[in-house]
Amino acid sequence: DAHEFLIAALDVLHRHCKGDDNGKKANNPNHCNCIIDQIFTGGLQSDVTCQVCHGVSTTIDPFWDISLDLPGSSTPFWPLSPGSEGNVVNGESHVSGTTTLTDCLRRFTRPEHLGSSAKIKCSGCHSYQESTKQLTMKKLPIVACFHLKRFEHSAKLRRKITTYVSFPLELDMTPFMASSKESRMNGQYQQPTDSLNNDNKYSLFAVVNHQGTLESGHYTSFIRQHKDQWFKCDDAIITKASIKDVLDSEGYLLFYHKQFLEYE
Repeated sequence: DAHEFLIAALDVLHRHCKGDDNGKKANNPNHCNCIIDQIFTGGLQSDVTCQVCHGVSTTIDPFWDISLDLPGSSTPFWPLSPGSEGNVVNGESHVSGTTTLTDCLRRFTRPEHLGSSAKIKCSGCHSYQESTKQLTMKKLPIVACFHLKRFEHSAKLRRKITTYVSFPLELDMTPFMASSKESRMNGQYQQPTDSLNNDNKYSLFAVVNHQGTLESGHYTSFIRQHKDQWFKCDDAIITKASIKDVLDSEGYLLFYHKQFLEYE
């Protein structure tokens, strides 16, 4: 699988660099500062909020990619009605019935009620209480990879989800940042300072696609060489592609780089 291969390749390179003196930070030999971490590693913030005292427990974990649920999966998907706020984020035009990458990111970062069967021991209440969990981005990587979960494996079924997901050429991650969430909670959400520069803004530069079924299929990719020059890679055959070809493709892995790396 292309996604499994990506993670395995990054892991091998990361572990290889970790043993090198150049891969370690001088002040913290256990923390890797290799080229993989510098480019691909981001920080995912998880906030668990007690429903009684509203105390918040926060953890930040590293990530190399973000895996996003799709409509049509057995996982309940967060419905977005046409004309809602999510349909204008990142300039994505929302065709009726079309799911966008922004929709998937909004679902990924929405608060989730954990329920009575998953109570946590609250450090404030000193007892087990119901809570909500919310994921946001604490630190963004230079290269962001979004994995659309098209292959579903469960006890009842195994299948490929072919739902079309519209993804933009340019992506602003500001609404999904932990800093944006904090601004909203304090009632100060207008235009976060970090959205005034390109630090949270990304440009699409590669898309991996899968044709076929769960049992048999074929991977191809689109890659951008210059600003608007795209190529389709199909094994040893490389041909020119249009932006429309790229944006109309089904999408399995989406790669974006920070806009300060933009090239002509």
